[in-house]
Amino acid sequence: MAWGAPLLALPLMVPGSGIGGFTLLGDASPSRYLDAQGQPVDAQGNPVSVNGSLPNGDSIGQQLLADAGNPDALNGNAGLPSGPLGIPGSALKAYTRAADHLAATQPGCNMHWSLLASIGRIESGHARGGNVDVAGYTRAPILGPVLNGAGPVAAISDTDGGAYDGDTVWDRAVGPMQFIPSTWQGYASDGNGDGDRNPNNIYDATLGAGRYLCSGGLNTADPQQRATAVFRYNHSDSYVRTVLSWAEAYAGGVHPTTDHQGPILAAPQAPSGGGAPGEVPLPSVPPSSDPTAPPSTSNPPSSSNPPSSSIPSTTNPPSSSNPPSSTNPPSSTPPETTTPPETTPPPDCVTPEPGTTPEPPAEGEPPLCEDTSSEAPTTP
Repeated sequence: MAWGAPLLALPLMVPGSGIGGFTLLGDASPSRYLDAQGQPVDAQGNPVSVNGSLPNGDSIGQQLLADAGNPDALNGNAGLPSGPLGIPGSALKAYTRAADHLAATQPGCNMHWSLLASIGRIESGHARGGNVDVAGYTRAPILGPVLNGAGPVAAISDTDGGAYDGDTVWDRAVGPMQFIPSTWQGYASDGNGDGDRNPNNIYDATLGAGRYLCSGGLNTADPQQRATAVFRYNHSDSYVRTVLSWAEAYAGGVHPTTDHQGPILAAPQAPSGGGAPGEVPLPSVPPSSDPTAPPSTSNPPSSSNPPSSSIPSTTNPPSSSNPPSSTNPPSSTPPETTTPPETTPPPDCVTPEPGTTPEPPAEGEPPLCEDTSSEAPTTP
């Protein structure tokens, strides 16, 4: 892989002014949490990762250094998605702009934008899918776990008065590249030219991350020095392997995708296993509210429209227009309840009409009724 100029020539975006600068108000001095080489440490001087997670090893593994220049060995032949891969447009601009800036100011570092892109992917999912405003500020806070020493994170008391992370007791990693406020003070950068240096801005944070990786005179064009730089960012061999593998994949070709627009409420989960906090997945808001899936979410016939459950008997002509089986009144009431032959028994005798001379009944017909009215007067 050639770790040279970016694969894409993107137009320079001049964003508008952003959030003003902050004054540190915390009780702890930021320099307390940096060693002589500008690397993050806890209150006892023990090394920690840029995002505040505890080390997953004292030093980078020798096998990792041996594999650093071999992409297949790095990812265990698991394979990565083939290009061109998509990166949100604003994030891609931030990565390439930072690489261009470093090429001019620290040419010996040979920083390739794909390395920054890979770190941005694992730390924040490219700022939650490019969920930033026109100036590059995140639309919603991207915060790591509270750094109170509980679990696999260091104990780092507040150093920014809550200005970046909203916490005035403990620090938290903030922004697209997950800087601890104390570490940010050593590498704070203005990547979008608005006069502010804010880790919650994707342009500022990406340039700051590049400066951190290049610190100490490292040449990231060298595979082993590149691996060493990433290990200093997060003290975990597995983290380094993931970052280097995805950097290789991104360098193979990418294309800008549409930035996500909308608030993302979920913050990164606390790291597990003492190493990296884990990859942050891309936003799931669009799939969960996708307007293109009406059958399962909003289509009345399938969820709330009564005809959907009674079509055979009320709206479907073949099954609802058959009079005898469902709706024809004559078939159910007149024949059975009003026809005299079926409900009134035949007479036992026939009463002759008054004033007429009755004739003897024919064979099979009922006999003449006795004339009781004419007999009554003659009764003694």
